[in-house]
Amino acid sequence: MKKSISKEDLEDTEGPMNSVAKDDALVYAGAPNVKHLSQLEPKVEREVRAKKAKIKRSTTKHERAIGKAVSKLI
Repeated sequence: MKKSISKEDLEDTEGPMNSVAKDDALVYAGAPNVKHLSQLEPKVEREVRAKKAKIKRSTTKHERAIGKAVSKLI
């Protein structure tokens, strides 16, 4: 992880993270865009849900790291 923080790191993501993660997970899994994940085939749904959870977890870890770096600078 880089040690310096840029202004881009501090900008907010537009929209709720859950929605952004769902859209990204659908693209990564190559699934069609659906309103609810239960409309997908079970195997594809499982892949999309796993990818979505991984995206949310990595985003949370990244935000914590940025928060720690910011608090060190203050």
